[in-house]
Amino acid sequence: MGCKEEYEQEIDLRDLLFHILYRWRSVLLAAILVCALTGGYGVVKSGGFMPGAQQEQTGKINAGKYAAVGFFGGAFLMAFFYGTGYVLSDKLRGARELRERYGYYLLGTLPGEEKRKFLGSIDRRLKKLEGAAQQITEEDAYWIISINIINLAKSGGTFLITGTAAPEKLEGFRDVISSQVENVSFIAGADMNVTASTLEALAVCDAVILAEERGRSLRARIHEEHESIAALEKPVIGYVVW
Repeated sequence: MGCKEEYEQEIDLRDLLFHILYRWRSVLLAAILVCALTGGYGVVKSGGFMPGAQQEQTGKINAGKYAAVGFFGGAFLMAFFYGTGYVLSDKLRGARELRERYGYYLLGTLPGEEKRKFLGSIDRRLKKLEGAAQQITEEDAYWIISINIINLAKSGGTFLITGTAAPEKLEGFRDVISSQVENVSFIAGADMNVTASTLEALAVCDAVILAEERGRSLRARIHEEHESIAALEKPVIGYVVW
């Protein structure tokens, strides 16, 4: 693939659905809020606060009707806004996205920071359904990545670990992998799109390992990395994601 390859963003409808489901609390809250507002409007419009049994009954009926319309209307609007945000977003989402786009080998996934939050078990259930649940420890994840690198390294050499992940994560990853993989020299370089020293290291290295972050790394910047690597005809051993 040459440097003139055009970057095109692809929309995964299944991923879009999970993106909206992950934010179900906001959708539900907005639906209830709009439901209450429209229900109140129905009561006021029908004179529900005025005396009289017939008016009171009519007010309840209209309130229920407006509340139902408001609930589904609110849910639709929030789903629409989240869907629009997903389509306009350029952030990396799926762990296998780079394999599908560029044919890179997924060396492994590393667990990110797990934050406890209200009803987080539902989020974990959704991630499990999506196939993105993190069920192994960080130590096991590093061993899997190390074994994959050993199997693919063959004659060894100098491997550049780079990507749009945070520099401290790149350096930490290098330190752990260096202690587990022999016959390979690892160097860490910050985002080559903005770091000249990384481009210099790219020119002299034997192969590249990319490290990216789901929900933070931008697809457009990853594509620029891909173009730089392809221009120098450097092999990509694989990639890891947090």
